[in-house]
Amino acid sequence: MPLTSISTDNDVLAISWFFAVPPESVWSGFQDRETVSLWLGSPAEWDVTAGGNLVVDHGEGYISRSIVTEADSPHRLSLTWEFPDEPDSRITITLHPEEAGSRMDFAHHELGGLMNSYGPGWITHLSYLEAALNGTPVPLSQFWPLHGTFEALCGGS
Repeated sequence: MPLTSISTDNDVLAISWFFAVPPESVWSGFQDRETVSLWLGSPAEWDVTAGGNLVVDHGEGYISRSIVTEADSPHRLSLTWEFPDEPDSRITITLHPEEAGSRMDFAHHELGGLMNSYGPGWITHLSYLEAALNGTPVPLSQFWPLHGTFEALCGGS
């Protein structure tokens, strides 16, 4: 797993991840609805442009809503994050070209007391993104078992 670092400072969950594909390929994983459905959930509304709306059905009535506040392909994506029964937060993603691939700096801001629950969740989602970009998607039936493993490793709640 190319998780290179994770930190939880100042209400920000920061994850650094290496992908063995260029930033343009990672960016396509944000834009392509079919790829999004392999790693994040079922996109009901998907416009990855500044001001665009992102609505994702994560199953069992959990729907996230976001507004894209910045979309600089293939370098930076910023968005709001609204999830049921949680305070609003925001996400920034920056992609950097590296030898043999790219590095993603992912930051979920303003998490407060949700920090421990989001760490394992995003690690699971990014594992799914990596697999989808490598052409070997992980079956959705494995999401919660994998999440449970990461939760145990991260000491999440």
